[in-house]
Amino acid sequence: MSVDERLILELETIARESHCGSPPSPFVALELLKSAHGNVRAMALASVILGHAWQHISEHQKAQMAFSTAIAEFRKVPAPHDETEAMILLGTSHLLSGEPLLALDHWSSALQIARKINDRELCIRVYLGIGQVYIGFGDYHSALKFNELALEMARRINHDERRCEALLNIASDAFRLQRYSYTMQCIDEAEKLLEATIANKIWSAEVVYYRGLVHSAQHHYAQARIELETAYELNVHNDNLWGKSHALTALGEVLLKMGDASAERVLLDALLLARKGSQSALERRCNQALLGWYLQQGHLSATLPYYSDLLHDQQQASSKMSAAQLRQIQQLMSRSQIRLVGSQLGM
Repeated sequence: MSVDERLILELETIARESHCGSPPSPFVALELLKSAHGNVRAMALASVILGHAWQHISEHQKAQMAFSTAIAEFRKVPAPHDETEAMILLGTSHLLSGEPLLALDHWSSALQIARKINDRELCIRVYLGIGQVYIGFGDYHSALKFNELALEMARRINHDERRCEALLNIASDAFRLQRYSYTMQCIDEAEKLLEATIANKIWSAEVVYYRGLVHSAQHHYAQARIELETAYELNVHNDNLWGKSHALTALGEVLLKMGDASAERVLLDALLLARKGSQSALERRCNQALLGWYLQQGHLSATLPYYSDLLHDQQQASSKMSAAQLRQIQQLMSRSQIRLVGSQLGM
């Protein structure tokens, strides 16, 4: 085996681990990128790894630059499967940074290539992404339809990883629709896959996290507290900012409902994590919970900064989606391959 072949094999292994929720640090990823200089495929793989590394700590713009580089390098090889996969990752990064229209654009292009090369697994990943966009628009029923379609396709091609991902997405949708039995059913099935064939630290933490959310919604606060504390610790161990901030926010909300004195500290820590990851929805939840906590304690003056932040956020949200932007969404959907999927679902 040549030096270049060994390098490619090493990078492919690290890229797989990164995709499964365990990327190296950005510093290590940058060193890998340096070692790949002069080899197009190695450069592409190292760029994917770097994108995962930045995404893991919610550095979205840096992740997007890395994934864009990977797309360009894979195109030179050419490697249409890997190029499409990097395009899907780029779309996901844009969605996480609050840019659903850009995400849809990249996924529309990815879906066209995936269909051209007849790669059903990549098509499934696009459908899963579209489901997440609908969550951003507050259309949970459409999100559920896309994720259920992805699950059906994953079962048809016997792809456990996509099946597990779809189950977790469906669990998320079902929870938002207050279908708690369905949520737990999907979580249980996903957990079995994680115990048998799938290794993904992020998904393993999500299983515990969603159980905590369901038990909280059912007012089983003591059980929810244990599960959310566990989910937080799992994400700390994996150093996943998204997971840490979500688990800690939900834990703070549970502690508030329990009247536990540690609620204030947990919510303040969750707010810092949410701000670090630019997660505005979590910031709103933390501000709302802290407002409730200080009202409970009778500390009216302490509520003012959180009330002010909520008011400011509400004013921004009211002008966030203009009529022109809504038309842009409709135009994008109508001219993309995504429209065909929607028609199959009766949407």
